[in-house]
Amino acid sequence: MRPLNARERRLVALALLVALLAVVWLGVVSPAAHGFSARAAERERLLDEIARSQRLIDQASFWRAQASRQRADAALFAITAPSPEAAVEAVRERITSAVVGQGGTIRTIREQPGALGLVRVRVDLEAGLTQLMGSLKLIESQKPYVLVEKLSIAADQAATAGRLSPMEVSIDLAIPYSIATR
Repeated sequence: MRPLNARERRLVALALLVALLAVVWLGVVSPAAHGFSARAAERERLLDEIARSQRLIDQASFWRAQASRQRADAALFAITAPSPEAAVEAVRERITSAVVGQGGTIRTIREQPGALGLVRVRVDLEAGLTQLMGSLKLIESQKPYVLVEKLSIAADQAATAGRLSPMEVSIDLAIPYSIATR
């Protein structure tokens, strides 16, 4: 092999220098720089999380007061009863007094399957139009509030008789309840 001339030696030296710089860059500088940027991003994420947590801590008194107000207002939105059966009985009494108080006649009140914390009943009754409207107004305006899921009216007797007569009405109602704690 022949000896390298000066120009070739410089090119080889330059190539070795570039290779050495690449190794140093890829082996030392790039991982260190990447570590700095990764730690900076993690630091930003943690600072955001700390700020978010601090906001939650600062709002704790607001949420305690809100929970207290909701506990005080619970009676407006759910029947409080010692058991689910007692809740169903309270609903039956409420509906019976509303319908009978307006002059209607209850045929049946049947409990329907429902989610936990919700009393669902189907009420079959006979009432005139004014009695039905009065009963519904009374049922819906009393607290805790009632959700009328379905209302079905059959006025067959009035159609065949040609005069006003009681209508057969079926109402599906839902009322939330909560178990009373002692």
